[in-house]
Amino acid sequence: MALRRIPAKLKRRFYWAFWPIDESAGQRPVNWSGWPGQKKFAVVLTHDVEGPNGLAKVKQLAELEMELGFRSSFNFVPNGSYTVPSELRKWLTDRGFEIGVHDLAHDGKLFDSRSRFKKLALRINEYLRSWGAVGFRAGFMLRNLQWIHDLDIQYDASTFDTDPFEPQSDGTGTIFPHWMPAPEAEPANPGITETESRLRGYVELPYTLAQDSTLFLIFRETTIELWRRKLDWISKKGGMALVNVHPDYIHFEESNSSARTFSANKFRELLEYILKNYKGQYWHALPRSVAEWFRSRILSPVASIQPNPSLSANVSQGTSGPLIWIDLDNTPHVPFFKPIIRELRAKGYRVHVTARDAFQVCALASKMEVECDKIGRHYGKNRFSKVAGLIVRAAQLLPVVMHSRPVIGLSHGSRSQLLICNLFRIPTILIMDYEFTSSPPLVRPLWEIVPDALPGSNLHAQNSNRILKYRGIKEDVYVSEFKPDPSILDRLNLRGSSVIVTARPPADEAHYHNPESDVFFTHFMNRAVKHAKIKIVLLPRNKRQEDQMRSNSPEWFRGDSVIVPGKAEDGVNLLWYSDLVVSGGGTMNREAAALGVPVYSIFRGKIGAVDHRLHSEGRLVLIESLKQLDAEILLVPRARDLSPDSRHRYALQDIIGHVESIIAQHMGA
Repeated sequence: MALRRIPAKLKRRFYWAFWPIDESAGQRPVNWSGWPGQKKFAVVLTHDVEGPNGLAKVKQLAELEMELGFRSSFNFVPNGSYTVPSELRKWLTDRGFEIGVHDLAHDGKLFDSRSRFKKLALRINEYLRSWGAVGFRAGFMLRNLQWIHDLDIQYDASTFDTDPFEPQSDGTGTIFPHWMPAPEAEPANPGITETESRLRGYVELPYTLAQDSTLFLIFRETTIELWRRKLDWISKKGGMALVNVHPDYIHFEESNSSARTFSANKFRELLEYILKNYKGQYWHALPRSVAEWFRSRILSPVASIQPNPSLSANVSQGTSGPLIWIDLDNTPHVPFFKPIIRELRAKGYRVHVTARDAFQVCALASKMEVECDKIGRHYGKNRFSKVAGLIVRAAQLLPVVMHSRPVIGLSHGSRSQLLICNLFRIPTILIMDYEFTSSPPLVRPLWEIVPDALPGSNLHAQNSNRILKYRGIKEDVYVSEFKPDPSILDRLNLRGSSVIVTARPPADEAHYHNPESDVFFTHFMNRAVKHAKIKIVLLPRNKRQEDQMRSNSPEWFRGDSVIVPGKAEDGVNLLWYSDLVVSGGGTMNREAAALGVPVYSIFRGKIGAVDHRLHSEGRLVLIESLKQLDAEILLVPRARDLSPDSRHRYALQDIIGHVESIIAQHMGA
């Protein structure tokens, strides 16, 4: 517990808006007609018995409940550190309690692999039959709800509405029971009626009051205020108040107290609070009774939770496939991810897209018809501001994690996404093409996909076996689909120019920035603006940089030779109609190289493997001195082909294949 206490307290600061109450979890299911007897809400009590110490307290805990008129389910570990006496099970059931199965060995390994679970499910089913049990709960709440269909159960209780402090923290997002249909159940199967098919599955019963261990052992709460507050909220929403109290963690005598236990009086207080404040208003039922009642409703339309309207606008509909979360952190990510999003959705995946409001990301996304939720902004180049901005935006992304519950986070360098996914233990894939950026531990990806020009180790993912490669460069993903649009010539007043130059200043807010790049860029611009009939399309990285250039070099803007687009343009299309490109490094250089447009890099940081390869192939010129700049950057028209290079490019299919493989591994397929 002590090891969990510090990170849990840090997490609590992030999750205050979603724990212990997540407002969206109170949304009532479709076709919901209320609880039996028109009761306002339901109360369900459960207990997981983890070890011999807990086993010794079962009767005393049951007697406490009987004294107040309650009954509960006791979930025992069949093959753990204790043996469950048949006499104890009979004593409980004779008095109206329920017996459930809690994992198999409670060692955290039950769901290690699909083949292992299939074998162990046979043993769990034996215990279910011999104990007369119909319910199951996984140890540590580590579960795979699809695999659990192998168990002969009426209900599972291995989930929760919201609990970011669990090892597997993706909850159900609802305080109501819900149906988990068997994936193979099809009404059209021979010999199976439609009713029988609809009954193949189980009811999921999430716990909705905070875990006792979280409240009293990790956070060391001295009162049951959080239980009371959540119970009051559930009663208003008409949901199910399901609590899980471990007899292992309670003490009945103060002389037996320890740092690993809390007083049984806190549980008594909860029950007395229910009796005092909600007498006659709730349906108190055993888990099996709730499951039986809910299953009976399967004969009528099944209650199901609707998508959260505030976060579903850009999540592809019409499919129940795994949800992938893509975060667009910088302008080049928009064209890069557009075909990836299309291909993933075509393969049946749902995709939720978020975007940082910086560097015209959202404007370009709108122009390219990439629907996204705008979340967060850029906080400047100051190192402290960057760190603060990282944390703030990670917190702003919390609703995506809590409501959309993605199976994987995918980005091309979104540190905020990496941070929040790592905190929630959501697997991450970082697509990256520059090896000289650093990654603090909390923003390291689980998986990394890189161009084949990069080394296979010492990158951002700690495990070199999780660094996968694709052929070509990332710009191949979308340049291969490019179709020229000459309307840009009229829009930017470029017709009649003898030479069109696209100029991109260095990223002066990046941690890898070298001021020498600024010297090179200024020198080039001073030279270029002196030539007649040359149009320079200048692409500042943000408004601050544009204002700075207008202030420091007003002579660039006195005539009509320098054009700063007033709105986001398709960068690839602009490059295609350019005679040459001079840029401070990054995506634009590689886009030009992919198109076959002459491109000169004035980037003076560490040169990455991709740029070295393009340079060796003669597709990119690396400028290393002012003398070389004057000698090699020739302001002359280029010979244009009728269309861009149409050779086959493998990057897109390689990346999609890797993403599918990673998801399959994490979902146990």
